[in-house]
Amino acid sequence: MAVMQTGPFYQRIYDYLLEEISSGRLKGGDRAPTEKELCQQFGVSRITSKRALEMLAAGGYITRFRGKGSFIGNGGGKTAAMGGSGFIGLLMPSFRDFFGAAFVCETIKNCGDLGYHLLLKHTRDSVSEESETIHALAELTPAGILLMPVLGEYYNADILRLVLKKKPLVLVDRKLRGLELPSVSTDNMLAAETGTNYLLRLGHRKIAFYSGPISNVSTVEDRKQGFINALLKVGIVPDPALFCCGLFIWHYPFLDDTVIAENTAIVKDHLKSHPEISAAFAAEYPSAVLLQEAANQLGLAVPGDLSIVCFDAPRGISPLPPFTHLYQDEKTLAKIAVDTLHELITGKNSAPAGDILVPARFVEGASTAPLVLSSSN
Repeated sequence: MAVMQTGPFYQRIYDYLLEEISSGRLKGGDRAPTEKELCQQFGVSRITSKRALEMLAAGGYITRFRGKGSFIGNGGGKTAAMGGSGFIGLLMPSFRDFFGAAFVCETIKNCGDLGYHLLLKHTRDSVSEESETIHALAELTPAGILLMPVLGEYYNADILRLVLKKKPLVLVDRKLRGLELPSVSTDNMLAAETGTNYLLRLGHRKIAFYSGPISNVSTVEDRKQGFINALLKVGIVPDPALFCCGLFIWHYPFLDDTVIAENTAIVKDHLKSHPEISAAFAAEYPSAVLLQEAANQLGLAVPGDLSIVCFDAPRGISPLPPFTHLYQDEKTLAKIAVDTLHELITGKNSAPAGDILVPARFVEGASTAPLVLSSSN
């Protein structure tokens, strides 16, 4: 066979071996050429030949055994295409104890159950880093990709290229409007409506909404709409002045003292400017923490003066969580996401699955109480 003459040398070796496997000249169980043999055959360094073999192993075409060499997969080198082995890439802008960590652990387990390895990349809320990772994964030929896109006004163009190339891809916790992609996320609109309804039942009417930036790829948009829907259903016209969006709470690096201080000041000023607020819906857990701190600085008691409902909350040993919140079922999200991707990889479901919504569970915590009217009212 004529070796491909364009691209990096490791790519040429990879293409050559892949052709040998696909044609049947190298069969399942056969030993693949060693790094040394490939060095001599192609006149390259050991590092170059090693990278080519690692790419084949990542794609599930070969299995490498320390001290014994590399061997062609039993499926004729096509086990990755069948979904029986190979690896899945998981790209996430962030993951924390209140959301993301349990999802990652469960995804690793579910991938292992299906015979995949998982390659996790933390993109640090950076579109450029997300693009670099997508390009790097393309060279390693993953069986499929689970992607939680970076928040932004516009989605990454490299995601569109994956779609056009019909790569097995499932979105997690995000929906990219206008792209026909399967996505798995919490039913954010219904969950936000449920949390807001709880505050309304407690007698609150002046309810504020706090969140990070609302964008085309953000689930926060659905949470805001759910909040609005709940108010409208009881005849309350949402007051634009009671919306405080655009808090920079998710961006890397986390827990930056300056960022926390600046955003706490924003929330504090908003509460101070609207003393009529008796309750707040926080679209994310960090927003709830900022609210708690701002209230403390203003001398407002939670929940006596201000009730707070949010999404997610870290679990502790106390039976009563610090915040009343909407609990996202990360285990179910991971299970459905991996299963959906596996179906795309194996061809069992070649059509986009659309938006798959997982219900959230309402959890009562220590941050909410019935509205107490003052004697002057």
